This record gives sequence, structure tokens and C-alpha cells, in this order.
Amino acid sequence: MLIAIRSLIFTILLILSIAVMGIICLPMIINKNAARKTVQLWARIALWLLHHIAGVKLHLEGKKNIPQSGAIIAANHQSMWETIALYALMPKPVMVLKKELLNIPVYGWWARGAGNVAIDRQGGAKALRAMTRQTVEHIETGEQVIVFPEGTRIPPGERASIKPGVAGLYAATKTICVPVAHDSGRHWLHPGIKKIPGTITMRILPPIQPGLDRKSFTEELRGSLERARPDLEDQRHD
Repeated sequence: MLIAIRSLIFTILLILSIAVMGIICLPMIINKNAARKTVQLWARIALWLLHHIAGVKLHLEGKKNIPQSGAIIAANHQSMWETIALYALMPKPVMVLKKELLNIPVYGWWARGAGNVAIDRQGGAKALRAMTRQTVEHIETGEQVIVFPEGTRIPPGERASIKPGVAGLYAATKTICVPVAHDSGRHWLHPGIKKIPGTITMRILPPIQPGLDRKSFTEELRGSLERARPDLEDQRHD
């Protein structure tokens, strides 16, 4: 019962923080850098609330691997948590997200204002070309483009293939790709609002250098994520 109450309080405060900051800080939205810093501040507040209200902490490993210039950040996807945490941690983050999210009041305004890359999943090759072009532009200006190469949320303990889109971005941008592994789904449950107290471990791994062919890159990324994911440790020890 206590977990349910704490989870509900956190969810209410999270929604209120989006609404209040999103409206009060609205003048900042006209400038991309100012909008991004505002969203980053909100993300850090959200992590603070998660820690102190819901009892879910962050343990960060590999902080030295956070890139300070243009890069692809490729993380496994288990919940909304990693979208918040990565935005809070990266110096100049840009998120690749579903186009539909731009239609959400307040949230969508800021997602657009901060310069995130929206992709139409039904747009086929044309949408992929647009995403690639925007990603190249962001990386050339020193931003970190966050992608979820599995394409959807994968429950803790399960594996999924790496979608070809991330290899295309890697080839087009000719930049490093930093794998990020975590076990957020153990504590930020999906679907639903339940948050299980404990510690989420996030591991920022050494970068994959540019120059690999697509197959080799995909295998390297998949292997890096699976070897580092905390929720797969028991399986590796069997």
C-alpha cells in the first residue's frame, strides 16, 4: 500500500511539474538552447522527486564516457526513466522520438522547442532520410543524439534485436556511438504508475569508434549492451 501511495504522489508531482514549469517558463521556448536547459532542469527535478518521493535512486557508472561533443547515444529501452535520465546527464542532448508525442499539450511544445528529432514511424524511407539528415545536423553542432536502437520498450530480462536505423545513423554521421545500459524497468514499471523503491544502475560504456561496417557495428552495439545490462547479470552467470 505504501509503495502505491508513494508512486501516486510522485506521478501527480511529475505531471504538475510539467504543467507548471512548461507554462511559467514558456518565454524560454523561443530559443532552442534555453528551451533545452529548461527541459534539463525539469529532468533533474524529476529524478530528485523520484528519489525522495518514490525511493528510486540512480547509480551511475562510466561518467567519464559521457561525450562532450557530437555523438550518438544508444540506450536499451525499458521505461520512461531513461528518457529523463539521459536528458539530465548529457551536456547537449537531443532525443529521437515518435512524432505523435509532439501533439501532447505542453510536453509536445517543449519537445519541439528543444530541437528534438521527431520521426513518423509510418513514413517509410522518406522519414528515415529526414531523421538521418537532422541527426547529422545536430551532431555537427556538437549535440548528443539519443536513440533507442531496439525500437520499443523491452521488459527487464528480455532481449531484442537491434533495428537497422541506428546503423544507418552511425554510417551517415561518421561519429562515435556511446552505448548505455541500465535496468530501469525493475523500478519504473511499464505499463502503470508503480515505482519499486531501489537503485537503477546506468552504465555509460566506452564509445564505439566510427569506421565499422553496418553488420560489425550492430553486433558490437548489441554485444556491448547485453554484456553491460544489469538485468541480464543472472543469466550471464548461469
